[in-house]
Amino acid sequence: MSQMRWNKGDHLSLVGTNPRELSTAFSRLLPATAVVPGGREGISYDIHMFCAGAVSIIASSYEGDLTVRFPGLADKNMVIIPLAGSALITVGKRQMLSEGDRGVIADGLLENQIRINGLRKHLCLRISNRELIRRLAVRLNSPIRERLDFAPEIDLSGGAGLGLARLAAMMHSGLADGTLRKSPVALGNLSDAVIELLIEAVPHAYSHELCRSVEPPLPRHVKRAIDYMHANISRVITLDEIADACGVSARTLQGGFREFRMTTPIAYLQHLRLDAARKELLLGELDASVKAVARKWGFAHMGRFSAQYRDRFGEFPSHTIRKIGGGAFDGDK
Repeated sequence: MSQMRWNKGDHLSLVGTNPRELSTAFSRLLPATAVVPGGREGISYDIHMFCAGAVSIIASSYEGDLTVRFPGLADKNMVIIPLAGSALITVGKRQMLSEGDRGVIADGLLENQIRINGLRKHLCLRISNRELIRRLAVRLNSPIRERLDFAPEIDLSGGAGLGLARLAAMMHSGLADGTLRKSPVALGNLSDAVIELLIEAVPHAYSHELCRSVEPPLPRHVKRAIDYMHANISRVITLDEIADACGVSARTLQGGFREFRMTTPIAYLQHLRLDAARKELLLGELDASVKAVARKWGFAHMGRFSAQYRDRFGEFPSHTIRKIGGGAFDGDK
């Protein structure tokens, strides 16, 4: 007996042992999806899908001998991240083994197949192709007319692959325990990070154009705002003050930054300050201290500065000083 239920409209659960019922459940999401058992032994599955706008995260656990066939009708790209066991994944006409640090990116417009025999667990990032194309078109300042055609194999042991795996784990954990539902801004930032990392760091049909593309001109008010931030980087300034200096409303400024910098003005200012603080810490001045550097670049609250620094650079500020072998540190965590 299988169970299929939506929880709170954005969490789908599929739990059971019947392959026919799993086929039916999958087909409600994507018509013509088929689950084919490979032997007489039974199968079991425990699948949870969390929807978060343009990015969904699916945690799947299977046991037994089965094949799941997808018809190639979904305008989605799927990043499959193995957690346990192995699976033979076919994307179009190409077969790949997914296990350990070997992930797969599957184009939903192609026929895909997952062959499992034994215990298998994986996470899957399911990403809107339309949103990927929209963002890439903004970057290139030109329409995207062909498929993105991502490289189907991805190394999860480092670089972009490891980054995607970590983001997927973070999204799943935060959505499963409800934490991210209480912070839609944080959830949106994680979804944005997944999309931007996929566009920037994973090879696809437009990677070369992206590398050599010239950034489209910024609107005057956005450029003025960035110049104003640089000129007042160490001073406490508000969104309204920045907007007044640019001669536009705060709402217009917010819209400009979201369209051309994919973030908010205050978040952009915070990144400028964090980058400046890190640059100074990396200089390794003998009399440098975390507290002095933080205050110099406009951070009054040490705990908050430390947390934001770690989120951006993956380490505490005091660790940056220790790593280069210079400077004092004063309890930043």
